[in-house]
Amino acid sequence: MSLFFDILPTELRESFERLPLREVNEIRLRANSPVVICINGRNMLVEGIIVTRADLDTILHKASNYSIYSVNEQLKQGFITIRGGIRIGISAQIVSERGEVLSVKNIQSLNIRIPHEIRNCSYPILNYIFENPKPLKTLIISPPGCGKTTILRDLAAQISDKYNLLNTLILDERGEIAANHLGDNQLDVGQFTDVISGCTKSYGFENGIRSMRPDVIITDEVATKSDIEMLSLAARSGVSIIATVHASGLDEVRLKPYFKDLIDERVFDRYVVLEGLGKVAGVWDRNLKLLAM
Repeated sequence: MSLFFDILPTELRESFERLPLREVNEIRLRANSPVVICINGRNMLVEGIIVTRADLDTILHKASNYSIYSVNEQLKQGFITIRGGIRIGISAQIVSERGEVLSVKNIQSLNIRIPHEIRNCSYPILNYIFENPKPLKTLIISPPGCGKTTILRDLAAQISDKYNLLNTLILDERGEIAANHLGDNQLDVGQFTDVISGCTKSYGFENGIRSMRPDVIITDEVATKSDIEMLSLAARSGVSIIATVHASGLDEVRLKPYFKDLIDERVFDRYVVLEGLGKVAGVWDRNLKLLAM
């Protein structure tokens, strides 16, 4: 947690030191408002801490090493990721020109997401998605804040431990899965895992398959048409895919643009639905037959 404390103004740091931050998943800081923390999917109001707009500016400047320009490309996407895989979501005024986002200004609120390593948290689904010689193509479905990135991280480590001759590639677009910094993974994703971070999924799929020849690709939060097109292409190329998507269940996934075809064409062999922090609501096969609850 030292990396989190490093970006806080002195007054806030002293207040936060009294909180059980090892249990916290998210911290929401809004200008001129109390702090709200999320523990195990439940939001809780923190009494006695009022955040100012100056606090928000200080946090952002410290998080960017006092060089906002250096993180402007991330800011334009609404977040920045710092060492340790800590992602800071940003609510602000958008500066645009001719429909193109140029920058952000007048920060109104920050959502700080703190990653956790929970070794073996993927055990409840391992038996359903592993089939020698490599894992089955799996889509993990979950509302925000239910631990899907944590489970992805552990799955990568489990694959590395159990099948250390498999070429496993993580496409870590936001730097949250492995928290790679200067070439070193700061979170445990297994010693036989390769990581491409800070790029779009399309770039990662296209160039990663060509250059790294992976047996397994792991990636988080598939959403766009290009994400899905590249995912589908990789799956049909014999690569095992383990990916996640924001949704409450299979029915909601079907309603998302472009996802219905993935399901109908049986691109995935397994669908895992999470509810609550890391709790498995069900596992389905490629024909949508329920295997476990």
